Amino acid sequence: MQAKSTAIILLLNRCHARNVSQHYDAALADADAVLSLSPQNEKAIFRASRALYGLRRYEECLARLAELTALYPANLDARRDLDRCKLRLREKTGGHDFAAMLDEAVHKSPAPDMDRASYIGPVEVRQCAIRAHGRGLFTTKAVKIGELLLVEKAFSVAFPDSDDIEAPYDAVTGVRSSKPLQELGAELATLTLIKLRRNPSVMKDFASLYPGPDAQEHASVDDDFVQRRILYNAFAFPILPKDFHWRASHSPDSLAADPRGPNGCIGMWIQASFINHSCYPNLRRSFIGDMMIFRAQKDVPADTELKFGYIADFEGYAERQESLERYGFTCVCSICECQRTTPAQKIQERSMIMQGIIHSFEKSTATDIDDYFGLLKRLDQTYVHPPRKEPRRAFTIPCANLITACSQDKMPNQVVRLGVTLLRALGFEMNVAPTVFEITHWGLLTDEVITVLGDMRTACGEIDPSVVQQIEEVMRMAYLVMAGEDVSFEAACGICKPKLEG
Repeated sequence: MQAKSTAIILLLNRCHARNVSQHYDAALADADAVLSLSPQNEKAIFRASRALYGLRRYEECLARLAELTALYPANLDARRDLDRCKLRLREKTGGHDFAAMLDEAVHKSPAPDMDRASYIGPVEVRQCAIRAHGRGLFTTKAVKIGELLLVEKAFSVAFPDSDDIEAPYDAVTGVRSSKPLQELGAELATLTLIKLRRNPSVMKDFASLYPGPDAQEHASVDDDFVQRRILYNAFAFPILPKDFHWRASHSPDSLAADPRGPNGCIGMWIQASFINHSCYPNLRRSFIGDMMIFRAQKDVPADTELKFGYIADFEGYAERQESLERYGFTCVCSICECQRTTPAQKIQERSMIMQGIIHSFEKSTATDIDDYFGLLKRLDQTYVHPPRKEPRRAFTIPCANLITACSQDKMPNQVVRLGVTLLRALGFEMNVAPTVFEITHWGLLTDEVITVLGDMRTACGEIDPSVVQQIEEVMRMAYLVMAGEDVSFEAACGICKPKLEG
């Protein structure tokens, strides 16, 4: 009997130490060993639940906690853990509290390791029709624009170091850090390898990721095994991308000049890693802390592959394909195919017109608006295919700059006219008439779109207040897709846009 008591004490102590050091597999084994000797041992059940929570096995965790609270109703820690576990299970069905998530990310910054569960919506991993493209993520039913499709907790993540108070402040990530992304990548590899060795039960998911071409797989889990998967599957990301998107839409040049780039963290997500690339995506990605959020960027039929953009929105076909070389494929989306088959003369003419617009803008004011519309018409004529198939990315910066100038010069009619021109150029189709502003087909949703909609909303407050609410609803949807949530919509618009009077 003494030996049994001693064994239980030793196992419980080791279980606790293993939980603290995140050796959850071994901690669970210790707890179950105690329960084989003492089936209702309070500490063993509690520590088993903690190990299961650490492994994100929330259903099993809930079962242990329900048993524990029934046996020991006075255990307040168990009751608190039970409530927490119920929240995770609600999140697994898509019931995330985005306001609480934003608060948590800010509170934990610069290392927001979020205590949240993943949600896998109406999507599943399938083999792509073109086998060379590997596996992809597909819809299992028709989905509407803005629908939540995936919210995924990072498998592993490396955050920036904020210890150096002399390091430059990064307005995108909201931290001071001198740690470059390459160094963060090496740190991610180390953290991932440690996690896999501590908890072999999570190996299956990680091992399913694409290891790159000609990978020589072997049984041991070593640095090469991890590095290969990080190279082809890791994501760099900002902590609160809603701030990044607003900055990108207002002053993209400031992002280009930032040597650290727009992303201050790097991590691994299992489900998200199966999503393939398109320059004309039907999916929009966002982050809150280390939670990756995907929403439909347009209405998507059932059994459709979901894709988002891996690279920056370069106007040129050759630039985009060059950026995609490291991924080992050539993009064949409608934008790329249209540009690939566009005569070189048209591309050259487009470039010359763009230079003319820039030159005119530097020397003119918004009062020369008819001249600009003439240039935009000529620019449109350099595209062979309709905007729904080939959005006119080249319109974005000139129109956005002109809208800003017209807003400053108190020209609301021109703001609306330019806004409609840009939206249609990006492939949006809409009903626009007195008292009506309705999007019937969503086009390419760039960062600038939401800013333009905000300018149009303000302008219509002066010339046609009856459509202000309709524009705001479109703007909210664009913000929801862009930021992944809309609980911060009013605050963001209140900061970035003047309030309408009346």
